[in-house]
This record gives sequence, structure tokens and C-alpha cells, in this order.
Amino acid sequence: MARAAAMLVVLFAAGAAGMLAVARDAGACTGPGPEVALLGAKVILEGRVVSVGPAESSDHAFTTHRLTFEVARGYRGVEAGARVTALGRIPIPGVPVMCAQFPADLEGSYAIIGLFESDGGEGLETSAMQALYLRPGAPDKADERYQYAVGVSTMVADAEPGAPLLGVEGDRVVCGAPATFRGVRFPAGEYVIQEYFGEIVAVVHAGQDGTFEAVFPGGPGYGCGMPKGTRLNVPYGVWTVKREPGEPAQPGRLVEIAGPPLDPDVRVTATERSFRVSPEQARCGEGVTIEGSGYRAGDRLEILFGGETAGVTVTADGSGRFMLAREIPEVSCSGQFVVVRALRAEFAEFGQLAEVGSAWVTKVDAAPGPPDVGNSPSGDGRGSNAWAPAGLIVLAAAGLVAGWARHSRG
Repeated sequence: MARAAAMLVVLFAAGAAGMLAVARDAGACTGPGPEVALLGAKVILEGRVVSVGPAESSDHAFTTHRLTFEVARGYRGVEAGARVTALGRIPIPGVPVMCAQFPADLEGSYAIIGLFESDGGEGLETSAMQALYLRPGAPDKADERYQYAVGVSTMVADAEPGAPLLGVEGDRVVCGAPATFRGVRFPAGEYVIQEYFGEIVAVVHAGQDGTFEAVFPGGPGYGCGMPKGTRLNVPYGVWTVKREPGEPAQPGRLVEIAGPPLDPDVRVTATERSFRVSPEQARCGEGVTIEGSGYRAGDRLEILFGGETAGVTVTADGSGRFMLAREIPEVSCSGQFVVVRALRAEFAEFGQLAEVGSAWVTKVDAAPGPPDVGNSPSGDGRGSNAWAPAGLIVLAAAGLVAGWARHSRG
């Protein structure tokens, strides 16, 4: 899971930045979106910025100011009617910056935002990247962004005693160790639990008593590559499950967000997964060998070619490896490339959301000949197909963004 995390962090953060009512253009933003960042906030509040103090420091792109919030509603760590201060940075006029930033005229704005302990433990600090909602003047309570921000803040802070609650056995998760999840107060029905930026953890059913339990043998992926001592919360979301005839299952409405702390003293570097198909060029109907390594021992994977609705199930051996030989089916031969995917077998109905490996084969109309040594009309030794893998990557990234957008809309 540390696995596709870097790509997903960038995509999700850029999407989350667009939820701000007041925001600068998001550039190459990295880091978790506000929904995830709020899990580690000491204070979560809704209220007005009543004052912005004079600049206390500058780093040539930002000036640091003491912001004072008048709290209209406290979700965590503060009560309505209180005033609380935090350090925040405002861009220097005329200096280009990336990602969502506080506007120069921040005073008087209304925010739903998280405040965090400073690294030196000398008070609170915040930024626009920790704001779920930010706009000038009075809040528009009919605005879907406002309603969404209230809902997410309530879920993150577990501020409603009767709302669904997701807990983790031991109140923390450990890199490399199984995690046991328990749900209470959920309406009867089916739910999918997924680690943000990572794998589907479980598909569960809450009974009439509103409870469920699930064990995820893989343990957390988020943050496990960071140095020991790094403190963060691993984000998990619980969504309803949407099913439509002929379509993969999809996460529907977000019901709960949980952020158990990651054990700061245990870091296990995830084994790099390898998923490959050989030969890399083949004709339709020709046999190919599919190999994988770096999976968990006993993992059940469904291997399928593009266009197939069901594939072949294999089990990783004790060293996390598998090998499978198959012929390229006719249903997969409509284009120049044949995509081959590995899905978690137990979650295969979720399609690409369950993907844990992919590769592609270049389809040729005749038996592969000797390599092109540069005498082709294209002059580069690769021909016009050289850009096709990059196109597939772009399409895959677009699919991920669309998937997260669906999560957010619920």
C-alpha cells in the first residue's frame, strides 16, 4: 500500500483543494487533503476569523500571522463562544505560490478548519490546506460544500453520540501487523472499508444491532515507509456500497472516517510488488506467462485480461509469488494493447478499486520478428506505438481521480 500511495496522495490532495470556496490555483500540491489532515487536529472548529495580527516572521513567500477565531461551533477541543488563536501563513502579494492558501483579506472570513500543535509544542498553527470550508462573510448553510464540511468534521471528531463509529482493536495500528476493525451504531446494510490512498480493507454487513467486525491481515500501508518516531494517524473511510447491473460495485455515501494512530516505534518497509507478463508482444490466442512477487503469502488474486468480466484465481505461495499461463482471449483483442490485471479475489467485484497489479501486452498481427534497429519510417526505432503506454497511464490516473470524486460526492 505504500505501494500506490505517493500517486494517490498527490491526486487526492489536488482534488480536496478544489473544495475550498476561497482558494488559489492548486499546483503540484502534495500531502493529504483536509479530510485526512483533520484526523490529527487538536482543535476542529467552525467560526469566523475575527482578527489577523501583524506579520511575525517572513520566509520570502509567506508572512506568519496570529489568527484569532471566534468559535460558532466546536467539534473537537473547544466550545462554542470561545476565542482561540493559531499561527497561519499568508502569501506575500505578488509572490506566486501553489496549493490552496489563505487570502490576503482573511479577516472576517468564515471557516471550518483544523488547528494543530506546532512542532515545537508552543501553541497551535494551521493553513488553508487544513480548511474544509473557507469563504468571506457569513456562511451559506445551503451550500453543499458547507454541508459536506459539517458532516466530515462531525465524523472525524465523533461529535454525534448516536452516529456510526469505527474503532480499531488496541486503539492503534501497527506496520506489518493485522488490524481488527469494529463498527457500532451503523444502520443495517453493506459497507466497504478502505484505507485512504490504499487498499480495500473489508466489505462488511451490519446487522440489526448495528455492529460488525473485520480483520485485515495486511495491516496499514499509510506511513509505514516513514522513519521511526514519526507520528501520524492512518485514515480509514467507511462507505455504503452501490451496485448497478452490469457495473462494478462502487463506494457510495461516506458514513464514517476513523484515524487510529500509527505506532511510532514500528516501521516495516513494504516488499515491492512485481507484476509482469511475458512475452511483452503477442498475438491474440497466443499463450503468455503472468508472474507476480511481493504479495502476502496465501493472497488470493483474480487475474483477468481486459474485456473479461471474470478471470482465473491464483494463490500466492509462502514467499508471496505466483505464476500463471493463459492464452489471450478474443474478447481482449479489440485494441493495440491487452491489459492484464490482478485484483484481490475477495474484492474483485469492485473492479479497478481492488487492483493490486497491472501490465500490458502489445498485440501484433503476426509472430513477433527481430527488434527494430531504427530503419523504420519513424526513424526512432519504436514507431508510433511508443506513446501508447503513457496514454494508458494518463487514462488510469484519470480513472483514479474520478473514483475519488465519486467518494466525495457520495
